[in-house]
Amino acid sequence: MSKRFSSVAALLLILLLAASGALVAQQAPRQTGVMPAPDKPVAKVAEVLAATNEVLEQVSALRQLKVLSPVKSGVKSRGEIEQMVIHDFDESSKPEEIEATNKALIAFGLVPKGFRYREFMVRLLAEQVAGFYQPKTKEFFLADWNALDQQKPVMAHELTHALQDQHFDLRRFEKWPHGDSDRELAIHALIEGDATALMFNYMLKPRGIDITRLDISLSALGEMAAAQTSKDEEKEKVIASAPAAIRESLLFPYSYGAGFAQEVIKKQGWAGLSRAYTDLPQSTEQIIHSEKYLSHEQPVKVQLADVSAMLGPGWKQIDKDINGEYGYLLILSEFIPKKDARVAAEGWGGDQYALYENAAKGQVVIAHLSAWDTPKDAEEFFRAYARRTAKRYTNARERDGLPATERAFQTEDGETFIQLRGQSVRVIEGLPAEQRDRVAKLASALWK
Repeated sequence: MSKRFSSVAALLLILLLAASGALVAQQAPRQTGVMPAPDKPVAKVAEVLAATNEVLEQVSALRQLKVLSPVKSGVKSRGEIEQMVIHDFDESSKPEEIEATNKALIAFGLVPKGFRYREFMVRLLAEQVAGFYQPKTKEFFLADWNALDQQKPVMAHELTHALQDQHFDLRRFEKWPHGDSDRELAIHALIEGDATALMFNYMLKPRGIDITRLDISLSALGEMAAAQTSKDEEKEKVIASAPAAIRESLLFPYSYGAGFAQEVIKKQGWAGLSRAYTDLPQSTEQIIHSEKYLSHEQPVKVQLADVSAMLGPGWKQIDKDINGEYGYLLILSEFIPKKDARVAAEGWGGDQYALYENAAKGQVVIAHLSAWDTPKDAEEFFRAYARRTAKRYTNARERDGLPATERAFQTEDGETFIQLRGQSVRVIEGLPAEQRDRVAKLASALWK
């Protein structure tokens, strides 16, 4: 799925604001929440500009970054925002890349067959945007259907993006190389986590506290927000109906990113978080486990060989990317308990997957190779993936007579083969029945 940094950056903040309202209320029992009830929609651009200047100065002091230039601001209608969302989404990816993402999501079992990724994402993004900063034009816009006072925390978040842009140049992240999505998501988490952490400090400041003094991790708070989405069908119908993997991957930069920022700030202050824009996080593993970022633990580079020719005539590789620790957490937790998936995904060292298609026959095969920190970590993932496969396909038939380091399942989508080799795990899914006797040879050929 697309994981690039988006200029439509207020995505899903409403969910975090709801969760943070409960948090701030706990910090100050006399208060009923941080968000006042809506009184009237935003009406005048002059009011927005005045509020922008006021909040920008407050954010500058909290974030410890000087305002280098004024920020233009205004309001947008729902229709205008929807058009900008569509333009932004389509500009970020080529149609063939979006279609490949759609097919990979289906192949991993993360969305139902027939799912239309682009159409769903446009509807979801349009529903969630409350305001946004555009690095290209250096402009900040608010939605015109919400009260101005209600949007102050959103403004604090978005104006943090303006300061990031002025000091660290956000546009350098807009054209990310295809096939490096895990690192792209990690950098997105730095950007959104920074702004979300600042937003919390903006809301907590009247209580005389900040995020470094909270008893709860902001990542845990984000998990609360993610869990709440399925209960908010009337308020956010599209996000509530989103497949779990899509919903949680969109929340990741805000929730886990905020937790990452919180830990870096505790140890190195805001100056340390600013340095992260030079010494960039390299993986979602580093975001989930900030100590691995701070100790400079680097991901292992994994490269798959292209086995299109071995699959036979008509087969073509249409996508290649990296799942990362968080991607594997989502893939596993779709079919096994999240606590078990979390344990199995930890110890990730590196990976790469490739998607193959025989368009004439309507067949898709996905292969992935993962490296793990220790043989024990690899074995945990191997066992978890076999368990996931058995749960995903209720009518799966497991092949007998294989060594303990191999598992194979015959499913309605084809053969799934899982192989443990030392600190690596190789998986091939969807292999047609006529290729089944060659699956071990294909798995061995994946290493370059």
